This record gives sequence, structure tokens and C-alpha cells, in this order.
Amino acid sequence: MKNILTTKQLRDKHDPDSILREIESFYEENLDKLISILSHSNSPLITYSSNLQISFLETNQRQDELISEAASLLKDALYFMMLSKKERTSITRKMRAYYSEVLKNQLIRVKLLLDDPEVGTPKHSTDPSSNHKGMQQVRSILSIIKKSLVIESEYRENLTRIGYLTGLQVSMGYFFLFLKKIGMTQKDQISLVQHIFDEFKVDWEEVDRENIKVSIQQPALDYHRSMQNESQRISGVLFSSALDDSTLSNLVDQAMLLSKRIRRF
Repeated sequence: MKNILTTKQLRDKHDPDSILREIESFYEENLDKLISILSHSNSPLITYSSNLQISFLETNQRQDELISEAASLLKDALYFMMLSKKERTSITRKMRAYYSEVLKNQLIRVKLLLDDPEVGTPKHSTDPSSNHKGMQQVRSILSIIKKSLVIESEYRENLTRIGYLTGLQVSMGYFFLFLKKIGMTQKDQISLVQHIFDEFKVDWEEVDRENIKVSIQQPALDYHRSMQNESQRISGVLFSSALDDSTLSNLVDQAMLLSKRIRRF
């Protein structure tokens, strides 16, 4: 049988942790600049936070909270903003390749165990009724894990082709939803993103720069909507009457965490 790399071996092969550390580092190093841009007197965020129905004394505090929240939603996007077009494409391709291999290999391992119902309890003609309750529970747990891995694998099969804007599109969905939530108009949303990109000197084509709604905003919202739909599917599909509520709840939580991490790129 062909050697199936463990998740640790795949992590050593692709080194995704170096990228995750870079994202944190880039964010910490450039957070002050980002907040300065978002809190500038010409920033639409200032206008919308001031328009909220709050007292005068609460205005400054509320503005700070909105700006901090907006900045936090741009953590991944900030990283991609500061990369060249070629680097952005390479990073997205690298992370997707890593997670695709992780899903593939983990699914193979789980299937190997599930395909052999006699693991831990081989049958004997003289004692055909052996009942390994522990392995029955293990099989129920593995069946849930298998379902979650299959869902993620199917999701990845339907992803659009990677481009130099993919990293920005995938990472900005929550940010655009936040802007919509506080009542920011479409025009102001586009102006704000344009200003942020200009300040960070984002490397992108003129045709995309001239139509942010088509190149960034709409794809970002589409990615987010797709991820939300799939998340609801996960919580609805993962069920087993053989498991207690606590165990099942934990399995669903772990599946959701896996999904969140994988779909980050």
C-alpha cells in the first residue's frame, strides 16, 4: 500500500504554520496604520458611528469599538494586501494544496478503519457473537468524522479557480457584512476599500481597481454565503443515535472548527 502521509508529515511538507505566523506578524506590525486609515476624519466609518443612536458621551467609545472591530475583520486581508499578485496566488495555492492533502489522507485512514468491521474484535467460528462495545462507539465517531471530511472535500471540489485576488475575496466577506450591518451605503463601502487599498499600495490590475464591486465585494460576499450555507449543512447532517449528546456536540464543534480553518483560504 502506498505510504499515506500523516497530518504532521503534511504540515512539515507544506509548512502552513509559517504563513499563519506571517499573517499574525503582518497584522501586529501594520495595525496602527490600518486603524489610522479607518479612523481618519474622511473615513466613512466615522460618519456612520456618529450617526448611531447613542449619547454624545458614548460616541468616542463607540467609534473606537467600530474601528477596532473593522480592523480585526481585515486581519487576513491585510496580509494579502501587502503581497504581490504572484505571491498572493502562490500563498492561496499552497494553503489549498495542504488542506486538500490533509482531507484526502485523513479520509483514506478513516475509511480503512470503517471498511474492516472486525478491527479489535475478529470473528471466530466457535464464537461468532463477540460484541466489542468500545469499537462500536469508535465506529460511530469515525462515521461522523468521515461525513465532515466528505463535506469539506466536496466543498473544495467546487471552488473557483485560484487568481491573484482570491485571497482578498475569501478573507473580506465578514468585513463587507459588517459595513452593511452598520448601514454603510454601497458607494461608501467601495470608497473605503479603495482608500485602504491605495494606502497599502495593493498590487492589482487597473481593470479590477476600477470596479471593486465586481472584483472584490461580490466575490467576497459569495464566498461568505457559500461558507455559511455549508456550515448549516454540517450541523444538520452530523447525527448519530449511537452517541450521547455531549460527544455528538463536541464532534459537531470540531467539524465546524475544521471547516472554518480549511475555508480560510
